[in-house]
Amino acid sequence: MDSLFSSNNSDIVSSARLIYTPSPFARSSLLHLQETGTLQALHPHKNERSGLNSCLFFTVLSGSGKLSYNGKIYELCQGDCVFIDCRKSYSHETGADSNDLWSLQWCHFYGPNMNAIYRKYQQRGGCPVFRTEHPKDYCNILTEIYQIAGSADYVRD
Repeated sequence: MDSLFSSNNSDIVSSARLIYTPSPFARSSLLHLQETGTLQALHPHKNERSGLNSCLFFTVLSGSGKLSYNGKIYELCQGDCVFIDCRKSYSHETGADSNDLWSLQWCHFYGPNMNAIYRKYQQRGGCPVFRTEHPKDYCNILTEIYQIAGSADYVRD
């Protein structure tokens, strides 16, 4: 299975990622992880996706880049968070400056009620890109998700 987030080109990015296979129960009943990881861009590049049954959350750990989503372009820099519905077309790309290539921490997830949850997020003013006063909290959660997904714990779903 190709990664939902990275291009699988080891000369373009250095990444640590886990593709997660949830149980049939989790897939049919719960919000569930699909993939999680970190990446460091080694060269400027752009990835485009559309039509994925997935939501993507990522945070920019360092560097800069752009997100194109829902007809808008968002300039991204360290500390920015992205939360998007991947059924819609989107692209993300590093900045053109080789000295400012980004490092990201991310996860793809989905579930039978995710579309309704994302609509509620939007109705309450949630935007595709936001900044938080507590970026370390988001990084800690993503790190914990990665660790749980990589564990042998039978309750990790």
